[in-house]
Amino acid sequence: MMYKDDLDKLRREAGIDVDHFDPSSDEPASAKSSSKYLPLSKEPTARVYPDSSSPDPSSPKAPSPRETEPFTQEEKKLTWWQKISLPFIRNSFMSVLFFVLITLVWIVISHTVLASIRHVDRRTLVLFMIKDAIFMIVLATVMYRIFLNQFANTYHLEEDFEKAQEETKKWQSIQRSMMETIPETLAYTLDRDFRYTSFNTRHKYSMLRMWHSEIHVGDCLLDHITDDKIREVIRKDLEQTLKGEYTSQITKFGDNDRTAIFWQHYYAPILDENKNIIGISCYVNNITSLKQSQNKNLFLSYHDPLTQLYNRIHCEDVFTKADREETVPFSIIVIDILGMHQINDNYGTTTGDNLLIKVGELLTKAVKETGTVARWGSDEFIVLLPDTDHATAEALVNICKCDFSGVTVNGVPLRAHFGFATRTDMSRSIPDLLRSAERQSMQDRL
Repeated sequence: MMYKDDLDKLRREAGIDVDHFDPSSDEPASAKSSSKYLPLSKEPTARVYPDSSSPDPSSPKAPSPRETEPFTQEEKKLTWWQKISLPFIRNSFMSVLFFVLITLVWIVISHTVLASIRHVDRRTLVLFMIKDAIFMIVLATVMYRIFLNQFANTYHLEEDFEKAQEETKKWQSIQRSMMETIPETLAYTLDRDFRYTSFNTRHKYSMLRMWHSEIHVGDCLLDHITDDKIREVIRKDLEQTLKGEYTSQITKFGDNDRTAIFWQHYYAPILDENKNIIGISCYVNNITSLKQSQNKNLFLSYHDPLTQLYNRIHCEDVFTKADREETVPFSIIVIDILGMHQINDNYGTTTGDNLLIKVGELLTKAVKETGTVARWGSDEFIVLLPDTDHATAEALVNICKCDFSGVTVNGVPLRAHFGFATRTDMSRSIPDLLRSAERQSMQDRL
């Protein structure tokens, strides 16, 4: 199944209308309305036109924004006086030229009227007109310079705004490319209110699969997590990160270690040029295979791969702990399997292995919760019995002998000899106790 089909299936399970879902936009109207919470990846405010459909690149060039609407979204927020003056500032040269023409007409008409009333001669009238015209031209030049400075400093030059848009889009494309190309990693960024500012497709797909929730830029991460315990753990980690700490957390989903999924979360604060924390970057890796490998290696370190019982390393750790904690009484049972070399030669190693596995099962069944069964050597087993007296150890030996009696594997009879010893005070060491049990096993063989 293709990725898109997989994603649509999860959306249907989450109750999202796939037929009316716009794949080209990750933000619903509600998310866009909350864009004030997005200081990290906020794009320049888009202009709104009567026709909101996307332009076709192959179609004729669309009319410029100035031809469709007199004001942009930012300009609509200005005061009424700024809205009135803005067209003149935007077209400062034409405004000043219009002002000069109107002024010259006014000078000519007003001086002609006044000259006719006061009977001023023509030469004086012309001098007054030239004087006022020069004054108005100088005033218009000053006004033109003021308009240019006001336009540059207050309302931004259009080409600078477009350059800023292109630069912002370029860096956002770089950020998205980096987040999408991180191998096998879920990446996302949050602001100080734990709202999404960006995320890659892997994280979006994971949230939809785990929590049956479609995420969008501007949504609060914690609102999509329905498990109260997990949500509280993530909240604490995020709050610690906002204090300037780099945190890492492993989250386990599932109770069974064999089928559980493990995620490792890395949280790092995002700083601005003044070293102020403005958000959080988060990276999540699926370390299930790593944890399974670690558990397997740990299991093999302390267990025998054939019988699945504990091995010699585990027994030595128990001996060290028993001496350190002064455990008394402490009993040890040693079991020697007879004729293993001949069994492997005559009947094959498979029969020999099955025989050893059967011994481990019988010992585990007999001992139960009383002690620990381990494989001490190739054909030797040992039972560790902390807090077990001599009489109980002897009773367990008799039970094991009865269980072993008459047992055969692939027609091969099971034969074994037992020896045991008990420490009743700390004057006797564990190695000495083990040697006593082995000597008794040898005497039982004779």
